Order: sequence, then C-alpha cells, then structure tokens
Amino acid sequence: MKIVVSKTVIEKAVSNICRVINSKNALPILGDILCQVNEQDKMMTLTGSDSEIYLLYTISLKEVEGGGEFCVDAGFLKKALAELKEQPVEIIADTENGLAAKFRLKHETGETEIPLENADEYPRSQDIGDDYILWNLDSGMVKRTLKRSLFATANDDLRPVMNGICFNYDGNHLDIVASNGHVLIRNTENVDITTNQPGSFIMQKKVAKILPELLDTDSEIDVLFNEKQCRIEQELMTIQFRLIEGKYPNYNSVIPDNAPYSFDADRESMLKAARNVVSFTNSSNRLVVMGIESQKLTLYGEDYDFSFKSTDSIGIENPHGNDMRIGVNGESLINELSRLAEQTVTVNYTDRSRAFTINPTDPICKDEEITMLLMPLLFNE
Repeated sequence: MKIVVSKTVIEKAVSNICRVINSKNALPILGDILCQVNEQDKMMTLTGSDSEIYLLYTISLKEVEGGGEFCVDAGFLKKALAELKEQPVEIIADTENGLAAKFRLKHETGETEIPLENADEYPRSQDIGDDYILWNLDSGMVKRTLKRSLFATANDDLRPVMNGICFNYDGNHLDIVASNGHVLIRNTENVDITTNQPGSFIMQKKVAKILPELLDTDSEIDVLFNEKQCRIEQELMTIQFRLIEGKYPNYNSVIPDNAPYSFDADRESMLKAARNVVSFTNSSNRLVVMGIESQKLTLYGEDYDFSFKSTDSIGIENPHGNDMRIGVNGESLINELSRLAEQTVTVNYTDRSRAFTINPTDPICKDEEITMLLMPLLFNE
C-alpha cells in the first residue's frame, strides 16, 4: 500500500490525536494510531484512543495505491513529521510480512522506517446506535464556554459527576455548568437547538480540556448522545467518548435569586487588587475579605503565621445595600474574574454567610448569560 499526503495535513491530524493517547495505557496497541485507507475515495481515517475517548480525523490523499488498514506508533510518527518542511510525503505500508511489517515515510531528503502493528488488535468504538438525542451547536460557543468553565470542575472520587461539565437543555435554554462545591459557573445559552427532545449529559474533564483545541470556530458541530456515549462531529473530525454516569445536582437551587444588594466594579481593577492581596494570605484557605462600602471595595489579606498583611482598594459604581465584609477564597475569586472578558462585573450578595454571584454587567454576547457563584469563607472580625 502506498499513499502520498501533504505533510501539514497529516501532521495536524497526528498532533491532535496524540492529545488523546495515553502512553501508560494497559493496552500497548493504544499507543498506536489506526490508519484506514480508502483507495476509491482517496481518503485516510486516523484514529487514536485511550479506551474511553476515540478521536478520528479523515484526511485527503494526493495519491493512493491500494487500500487497507494498519497501526503505527503515534509518538514515533509525530517525531518523524516534526522537523520536515511542508512537502508531499510518501508513505509505504508493507502489511503483508507479518511480524516484519514496516511503515516507511519518504521525504525529500531521506526516509524513516517504523515497525507496524496488527490493525486487527486495535479496539473499536461502540456504535452509538439509533436511540440518541441530536443537537446542532455553534462550535465557537462550545469552545469558549468549555475554556471558561473547566477551572470549576472537581476532583472528587466520591462524587464523580462533579468532575465533569454538565450540558442541560430544557427545550428553551442550554445550560453548561461546572462546580466543585465551592465555586460554580452556569453558562446559559439562548440557542435554537434542533433536537429530538430535551436532554442532558456530563462530559468528562479530559474531553473538556481537549475539545476546544480541536474545534474549528467557523462551522457548527453535531452532538449525538445517549445514556452512556456521546459523539461530536465537525466536518472531517469526530470525537466519541464515554459519559460520566449519574445525575448532576440541581445547580439552580444553590444560585440565589434576587439578592438584595449589589455593586458594579471594573473587572480588571478588581482582578488586579485580588492578585495583589492573595499572595499575602494563608496558604491553607487563601482567605481574602471583601470590605464593601458606599463607593469603595477594599480587599484585605493576612497571614497570621508569618505576620503578612495586605490591602488594596478600588472604586465601585451603582452600590445598592449596606456596608458589609465577606470572606472568600482569593484564588477562586481570581479564577472567576480572569475567565470573563467583559469590562464591568456586577457583584450580587445578601450577607456574609451566603453565596454571592458575579455576572458581566453588559455581556459581550447578547445570547449568553454567565453566572459565577462563590461560597463564602467565615472569619472572625
């Protein structure tokens, strides 16, 4: 079997597939990429997996002689392509010689030879079947929402549902939610989803990390899922993965409605003040106290063990409510503020013992509502 393919085209596919592959997988064959060549269509599908996630890229070929499939080590193939300039590369897969089967990659100045593995041993993804829900989503929205939300996921062996990101469509709005019990982010998207019915699923964290790097923001994606599996398709890329099973907690019940007090603040100024103060707090809880006054917000940080202390104040606008001091984990506050792009945020609060929320005052995307929640830290006055 011989194929000729653009170096840039195959390298992009191989590099992205390597994001999925786990070099320490119990099945050695999963360190390989499965290559399936269709001579008639002049296409090749490359597949990588860690046994729970399958990532497939279909690429066009310049020339094809013979079809079939073979497995080649992902790491060595990536290295063989890395230092080459853009050029057509010739790949010869000698799959007929059993244990002596070889993969040869020829280029302008030389060639690389890698042993082949038996493609029959490569595990295949389960068919998602006919009983699934189909959504059609804007890829740019999914990409930015996952990047914004990932920090809020948990690492909780006792509650695995908290380790992922929940997608929940009620027929009118799509909520994309992440929480670790201390912080929560709810992205509510006013989207028109062509769907069989409302539904929800929990995406595992590894997929949420990888997917934004794979998506092309210029086209939509199809999302197909059932109770156990999800498949996302975009043009010539497909990723299929196992879902986190279980019921996600009722996140709406912990988000306060109509908090009586609020103020607006410049996001960058508040973020800078939090970063200035958090370095001087105790590493055990990173307690930062927000002192809210009529026209001013002062952040206080103190480490009693080392006698460190720091304060930073910024002006606030549209204050509604009484002066108050609220304790918060400073690193969580920084994480939430840094994930937003808007210039101004609105902070809504009730009292020092209840969760408070941060929302963009004037969202950049008018079809999107972002709510970030932080649980307070109690402290002695």
